[in-house]
Amino acid sequence: MICLLPDAVLSLAEEQRRKIACVLVMVAAADGALVREEISAIESSMGLMMLHPESREEVRQLLTQPPELDSILDGMEIPAIRIALRDSALLASVDGDYDESELWALKRIADAGGLTEEDLSKILDWVSDSWKLSANGRSIIAFPMPGDDAML
Repeated sequence: MICLLPDAVLSLAEEQRRKIACVLVMVAAADGALVREEISAIESSMGLMMLHPESREEVRQLLTQPPELDSILDGMEIPAIRIALRDSALLASVDGDYDESELWALKRIADAGGLTEEDLSKILDWVSDSWKLSANGRSIIAFPMPGDDAML
């Protein structure tokens, strides 16, 4: 059996994974506009989390009316909250910048997960490093995207 890019999220129950996807929707909508890249990232995350098709449809319904963050975090297990923070930090960065409302949401998620501002800062540094690593990979295969030069 070949396992490509296994993730700790797969050890969580379906309901916890669905809640992570809901957090992603809320963070994506925090700045007032859902962009194509954010929706694509949410869809990709749902696939990586192996969400059941019915759960995916429930999450998609939230794209038009995003939920309140506290209502989602309520009942989430700490590991799920921490994975939601990791994935939300990546998601919030896809449009090239962190909006103040996105940063507020990330801080709220970190607090709910028992993480410090220093932990959040490390996650945001990891996101930046991830973008640079991706840009470097595209450079190696000579297929850059706009903006890669600024990261390398």
